Amino acid sequence: MHGQCSVGLRAYTFIQRHLSKTTSQHKFTHNKLYLNYHGSSSRRTFRTQAVMSTFGAEFDEAWPKPGAAMKLTEFGTKLLQKCLKVDKPDVSHIDVKSFIKKSSNFPVEFGTNTCRVISQPKERYPEIQKQIASAYPIIHERVLGLYLAFLEHKCKYGNKRELEIYQSLTLTDFVQRLLAKRCVSFFGKNDKYLLLSRHRGCSGFLDIGTDGEKPPLLLQDVLCYDEIKLSAFLSVSSHTEFLNDGNRQNCGVIERNKSRIETDGVIIGLIGARLVRRDVMEFQDIIITSKQNTKENGYGLPIDAEANTRTADYRRVWKQFYEERDYLYAQVTRDGKRFGDARAQNDIFDNVLMKKRYTISFDTLLLESEARAAAAGKQAYIHVVGIGLGVWRAAVQQEKIFLETFAQRLKLLLPKLTHVGVVHFSWFQLSEWGDLKHGGIYKSAAHPDGGIRTFLSISRFCR
Repeated sequence: MHGQCSVGLRAYTFIQRHLSKTTSQHKFTHNKLYLNYHGSSSRRTFRTQAVMSTFGAEFDEAWPKPGAAMKLTEFGTKLLQKCLKVDKPDVSHIDVKSFIKKSSNFPVEFGTNTCRVISQPKERYPEIQKQIASAYPIIHERVLGLYLAFLEHKCKYGNKRELEIYQSLTLTDFVQRLLAKRCVSFFGKNDKYLLLSRHRGCSGFLDIGTDGEKPPLLLQDVLCYDEIKLSAFLSVSSHTEFLNDGNRQNCGVIERNKSRIETDGVIIGLIGARLVRRDVMEFQDIIITSKQNTKENGYGLPIDAEANTRTADYRRVWKQFYEERDYLYAQVTRDGKRFGDARAQNDIFDNVLMKKRYTISFDTLLLESEARAAAAGKQAYIHVVGIGLGVWRAAVQQEKIFLETFAQRLKLLLPKLTHVGVVHFSWFQLSEWGDLKHGGIYKSAAHPDGGIRTFLSISRFCR
């Protein structure tokens, strides 16, 4: 989906954190694959086998179901129809000087100037214009339906402050809000933040949009928790340059020997599930607790049950998105398959919901990689890091869920990924999981190279 947004030239290197959020990024090379990995390069081939997942039969079920249509209400249909009248931004005449001026007026200081347009020679401006023009926001089709359902929920059950914001928003307005009103940085259990207004602080996000909200954390200026959760599905994709090899301590230092690195490619930011903060964001769907999963909080009803309260209707939005009911704490017991241990002793971790959260991000990455590589007439080399597997992690099995889900999506989408040559997993603790192995290949008769190769680089520590 294309919206009206201001996205700068992001010449960040090819594995790094973007602000406080972990990102996955991908690149493609000049006709031949560039492989940056260690260990044996012997090739292993894999075919789909009828072996049940460690996480049970429910985990094995394909989701989203192939060919499933998005269900729209009358409210959603009307908002979607308004998008037909939205013109895409004109990118045929990018003024680099105006772009630099806008960047110079950015209210927050950049971490380094080495990646900024202002640091580039003028003879590079034509290429920079193309990179600026290539930037756009992108969401999964199911997320489009989720955004519409969220807006309908807020327009029906919102308080006075919320109605002032949401009643007049179009879908593209909402996407722009998710891009423009997010924090510059937002991290830690106490929600330490930096805003575009340069205000710094911690906590207070639970009060945004309520009678208890206080400046600078006002709904008109900053995303509330519900919106931060939604914005995690929204990526920005663009052509870019790579300054160095992207190591964890790269500090934006320019690599002078260009033969040692890939100099250009495509970057797409992905955000993992933030499970470090209890009772908000993805925690609400994936972690089952005695305090959170109560009737008072809207839990325990079937997917299609009538929801006539604000809390129950909000849970309905997410149940219909994931196509999974939610549970009261007393209804669930650990079974070593779908329901496993969480970091907190009495919490229960829903492995299937974690899989579905990953699926949306992985499909977005794979299909966008395919589209970008196809447009360039090249094979994509996708470099993947473990989004949400660092300080946001809430269960030891999350890395296994991550890798197994990615393998599922690769196999299901394989016939469509004819321009994806390699998927390289970096900074993982596992060297393999299931049929996803270092030096392997998922074979496909439709692929020009016979299939998609996979590599895994093991980290020495958990991020």
